[in-house]
Amino acid sequence: MAARYGALCRAHLRLEYLRANATTHDFLFGAIAELIDNARDAGATRLDIFTVDNDQLQGGFMLCFLDDGCGMNPREKIPRYLQQLSVGEATHLIYFGKSSKRQSASKLIGCYGNGLKSGSMRLGKDFILLTKQEDTMTCVLFSQTFCEREGLDEVIVPIPSWSVSTRKPVLHDAAMFAVQMSIIFKYSPFTSEDELMQQFDAIYGKSGTLIIIYNLKLMLNGEPELDIKTHSADMLIAGLPDNLPEKWSLRAYTAVLYFDPRMKIFIQAKKVETRYLPYCFYRPRMYPYFTFCFKAIAQNEIEKAKKDLKLAEQAVKEAKCQLKHLEESFLHEDNEPAHLALQDALENAKRTREKLEAKQR
Repeated sequence: MAARYGALCRAHLRLEYLRANATTHDFLFGAIAELIDNARDAGATRLDIFTVDNDQLQGGFMLCFLDDGCGMNPREKIPRYLQQLSVGEATHLIYFGKSSKRQSASKLIGCYGNGLKSGSMRLGKDFILLTKQEDTMTCVLFSQTFCEREGLDEVIVPIPSWSVSTRKPVLHDAAMFAVQMSIIFKYSPFTSEDELMQQFDAIYGKSGTLIIIYNLKLMLNGEPELDIKTHSADMLIAGLPDNLPEKWSLRAYTAVLYFDPRMKIFIQAKKVETRYLPYCFYRPRMYPYFTFCFKAIAQNEIEKAKKDLKLAEQAVKEAKCQLKHLEESFLHEDNEPAHLALQDALENAKRTREKLEAKQR
């Protein structure tokens, strides 16, 4: 069966691994946070999290994430000025561990190329991603359902593209494009190209990304894990009573998700009132931050050594001044206390010089 899709992109992942990778998120909101992080890394100023009812799909609705970030391009030509912000190439989504955000000096959250796959597959079996950047619109279908029904062990991913200005396909191989579209129409919630274009129209900025997760995971009672019925402006973890709302309310969770919130988040079209955490703590204290980046650690050690060397040099100067003062006093005073003080000063000066030499090395 896989031979039919020989020309299509492969995720370089086995289907079994995709399933196992989703189990890394025991906490449901942790999986959602992966997708929120991606929007933040893309420089989005606004993220909408909402649901769309669809009784034909498992769970009865689709979970959607729409941002106005820099979007993705289908292949390798990323503008240099966007490389710090861009989620990157759409083709990077189909690899584990490949990310355009992995840079030593980067302050972006994601860098391992795994967040979207692990987070989305924890929430549902399938997702379709629609992204817009410059004059290109790209669609990515990541579907376990497709692979299972077609008997595929390797994850195959359709990635068709269109021109924003002409709405015509960007064709490199007409036959491959036709195969990709047939898969999308069969295994996604959208059955025509017009319906897909309507989803691209939902991306309100010149660039941005829309992720639609469907065939959602269910609990043992057959109900979806996310409860969207109890509160019209929130999404709750079903059947999880707890005194801390951050553990069961997505609105409460996203309000405190970031120490320094820079992106507006809307849940079911209602804005989340984010809390600026530095003003919410009781008796806040400042602690030094140590990064795991080798280059940054080495730089911190160098700065610390410079400070220690400066202090040691100052201590040597003070010891010399003290020694000189005692030597002058000793010439005028012939008593045992003065002799002992001079001896202590000599030993202290020796120790200080040894420390300075060690710092200089």
